[in-house]
Amino acid sequence: MYSLKFIKWVGAIGLLSMLLMVPNAFAQHDHDDSHEHSALEVTHESGSDTAINTICPVTTDEEVDPAFTIEYEGQTIGFCCRKCRTRFDINPEAYLAELPKLQTVSLVSQSMPSHDDDYDHSDESASEEHGHDEGEAHDHATDHGQSTSSGLSKLIAWIGKFHPPATHLPIGMLIGAALAEGLFIMTKRDLFRNAGTFCVVIAGLGAMGAVTLGWFNGGFVFVDDQWIQTVHRWLGTSTAILTLLSIVLLIRASKPDAKPSARLSYRVSLFVASGMVGATGFFGGALIYGINHYAW
Repeated sequence: MYSLKFIKWVGAIGLLSMLLMVPNAFAQHDHDDSHEHSALEVTHESGSDTAINTICPVTTDEEVDPAFTIEYEGQTIGFCCRKCRTRFDINPEAYLAELPKLQTVSLVSQSMPSHDDDYDHSDESASEEHGHDEGEAHDHATDHGQSTSSGLSKLIAWIGKFHPPATHLPIGMLIGAALAEGLFIMTKRDLFRNAGTFCVVIAGLGAMGAVTLGWFNGGFVFVDDQWIQTVHRWLGTSTAILTLLSIVLLIRASKPDAKPSARLSYRVSLFVASGMVGATGFFGGALIYGINHYAW
C-alpha cells in the first residue's frame, strides 16, 4: 500500500518538475536567441562582418563561431562560444597574446618614428630578425609539443562539455530531497521520508558525475583566471561533497539505535547543501551572462 502511494507521489513530483521546466526552457531559448541577434547587430553596425581570427583566443583549440563576436579596438574578434566571449570581455588583456593580427594592427596604428630620431636601424633590424627567429623556434616547439601529445586531453575537454546538462539532475533531486524532508518534519509521514531518501541518493550519484565533468570542462587547476569560475568550481565541488556526507549521515540516522541528533545532523547537512546548489548555479550563470545577469 505504502509502496504504491510512494510511486504515485514520485511520479507526480516528476511530472510537476517536467511541467515547470518546459516554460523555463523556452524562455532560456528565447533569451539566447535575442542575445545572439544583438551581438550580430553590433558587429554589423561596426562595418566589419569578418573576424580577424579563425581560432578562439580563449579556447585555443576551437574554431571561431561567427555567431559570437565582439568589437575590440576597432577590430572584430571571434570566439567559439558565448562563455569564451564573456571571459574575453571581462579581461581582454589575458588573451591578447593569442591575437597576433590585433597586435600587428595596434603597432601599425601607433605613430611612426620620425627621421630625426637618432638610432641605429641596422641594430634594430638585427634585433627584429633575432626575435623573429626565436618566435619561430618557440612556435615550432609549441606545435611539436601539441602534435606529439595524445588525444586524451582533447577527449577530456570534449567530455567536459556535457557538464552543464549533467547538473540538472542533481540540482533537482537535491532540492526535492530537502522539500521531502521538510514535509516529513511537518507531517511525520513515511511517504516523504522514503521520497527524501530516494532523492538524496540520486542527487549524490548525479553530483559526483556533474563535478567530474566540471573539472574536465574547467581544467585541473585550483585557481582559474576568473574569480567567478574559481568560486563556481569550489562551490560545486563542496556541494557534491556535502551531498555525499548527507547520504552517510542519513544511513547513520536510519539505524534502529540511532540517536535523534543523527537525524538532525542529516537535516542540517541536506538543507545547507540545497542552499549551496543555488549559489553554485548563480556563479555558473555568471560565467555565461556576467555577474550582473540578475540585475533589475
